[in-house]
Amino acid sequence: MKHLLHTALLLASFASALADTPAKIAEDYRKQAASALAKVNGMLEKASTTLISQLVQQGATADAEQLTTQLKAKLAGEPVPTPHASATLLFAQYDQARTKALEPVQKASFARIDSMLKGAGASKLETVTELGKVRAEIEAGYLAAAFDWKKTWTLHYRTKDSPPSGKAVFNADGSASYTPNVGSKTLGKWKPANQANSIQVDFLPIDEWLVTSTETGVQVHNKNGPSLIFLVPME
Repeated sequence: MKHLLHTALLLASFASALADTPAKIAEDYRKQAASALAKVNGMLEKASTTLISQLVQQGATADAEQLTTQLKAKLAGEPVPTPHASATLLFAQYDQARTKALEPVQKASFARIDSMLKGAGASKLETVTELGKVRAEIEAGYLAAAFDWKKTWTLHYRTKDSPPSGKAVFNADGSASYTPNVGSKTLGKWKPANQANSIQVDFLPIDEWLVTSTETGVQVHNKNGPSLIFLVPME
């Protein structure tokens, strides 16, 4: 079954090579990786929830919160250098299963990247740079697009509960816009960043954003402006 999946992924990669783009390779990788990891992630979540429940019953609330945070990091593909003692073996087993499940998806994605680098894409610096970023994401095993960014958001300074100061839109085609309450709309582009649950938004030459989904909300780190901005999805 694994051989058939690997073959199917490689065939799909060759078929799409002529029309490939870094963004499409990244998008396909994330979809296929999420599908490949559905079973092992489900098993990890179920086993971890049992451990967390036991910690809560023991009154070890801080330990339960720590393990919950580590579980979310594991599911996102982020490293957990020092797992909670109760989950050390579980996380080690998960890492092995995750690596095995992702292997055929990664190989197929690398084949598409290599195909572009051997073709016309190799002559364009921007394309080569983007392919390098995509490869780094795939090698790290991140699933940066598991979070749905394609929404309209309100901007809030300092806290999520502060009055909205403007509106940001991230579209499915990678375009973006920011409209302050007072002022004109600024157009830009967004793309996955090289870290889990994050995107990079460029409103050059005005602003550069790193937007990250965290446990406390969606935060914007603005390279050229206010350091703490929250985004809240509009209903």
